[in-house]
Amino acid sequence: MPATNSTLGRRTRRTTTAVAGAAVALIALAGCSSGASDTEASGETRTPEPSAAGASSGSGAEAAALVHRSLDATFDQEYLSSTRRTKTEGTTTLRIALGGDRAACEAHSRKGSGYLDFIVTESALYTRGSKEALELSPEGKADPVQIEVMADRWVKRGAVMSEVMGEMCESTTRRNWLEERIPSLNHLAEENPSQQSVTVQKRKAIKITYERAGGPLEFYVAAEGSPLLLWVTYPATDLDESFSDFGESFRVVAPSEAVSELQIAQEVLAAQ
Repeated sequence: MPATNSTLGRRTRRTTTAVAGAAVALIALAGCSSGASDTEASGETRTPEPSAAGASSGSGAEAAALVHRSLDATFDQEYLSSTRRTKTEGTTTLRIALGGDRAACEAHSRKGSGYLDFIVTESALYTRGSKEALELSPEGKADPVQIEVMADRWVKRGAVMSEVMGEMCESTTRRNWLEERIPSLNHLAEENPSQQSVTVQKRKAIKITYERAGGPLEFYVAAEGSPLLLWVTYPATDLDESFSDFGESFRVVAPSEAVSELQIAQEVLAAQ
């Protein structure tokens, strides 16, 4: 029995890390880590908000100030949904709820036939991945039986991974991820963007376009009511993210069919 328990313990630890490699992509995509940004590449120094001092035109400073207000209004929402599209990682949808003692959220990442799902409640983390996604991790390639057992099943994760993934639910994490991929607002205040009245998500919006070497940087800001950010795109940093469901309440619910890591480990041992 001691040998069996020892083997089971090692298998449980391996199961805990089986999706770690694949999860890194979603963590970055969901905003828990930083990638290459326009600001870092250009060597600019970030400032929290635009200033009219040194701006080349009043319209530039006013447009940058509107972008700043739209970021404030959007990321101050208690409930918020977003859809992020990237060339490298596919599409990720995220819904966050900040109404409880701890931020809760759910994320769903898709690319081709592969997918990763995360649900972060106030007390636990649950993950589910397709076979194609789980095989991206070194652990998955080394242990195909484990991947067969885990594929397409909800698993309740341990405390460490839960803490890490919980950060993606925070508004500050979401905002930082976006701001790292656009020029500083003070820098934008020195430019003279074009503005156009458009319709986005069946809402009247102001399209603010900055013509830049890496492609146009475009912000779509709600024209009526609170200046919510509806959509932002910037090819230079592979940024394409839209926002919706502002303030519309919802509950993040743990999947009833979730199994524990220990149960997965036991099934893996039985299958070998």
